Amino acid sequence: MTIESAIAAISLLGIGGLLGNFFRILWERKNSALLQKQEFKETRYKCIIMLMLGALDFEKSKAVLNQHGRNFRTLDDLLDELEAEWHNMILFASDDVLVGTHGFISNPTHETYRKASLAMRKDLWGGKLSKSIQSLTFEKQRIESGRSGV
Repeated sequence: MTIESAIAAISLLGIGGLLGNFFRILWERKNSALLQKQEFKETRYKCIIMLMLGALDFEKSKAVLNQHGRNFRTLDDLLDELEAEWHNMILFASDDVLVGTHGFISNPTHETYRKASLAMRKDLWGGKLSKSIQSLTFEKQRIESGRSGV
């Protein structure tokens, strides 16, 4: 092996190492940004889900919301907050989440809550929901009648 070929081999190894480190740093930076985005979305979605649950039974939830610094006087105040959250979600939420949450704000029912929250689940974790999961519901009348017989 000549000196020139040894220098060329060492140079290639050095350049290869530099390029490897450069691409590793880029990959780690991108990975970190994606992780932060995912954590942010998860936190926002949890907050929005709690607000939507509060809207479904406002009188019952008002005290708990107040404990968490959310002093809503009326259901309309809470829905106004959800609408502000919806406008912020435009920056990060999927189309399905935006449509589902808009549907809930326009008509807060258990069905629109379920659609919005399942869209959030799909946005966070991907994948399709099985038909058996999509059809699960709690029927308040059934639960109340079951408890009254106890």
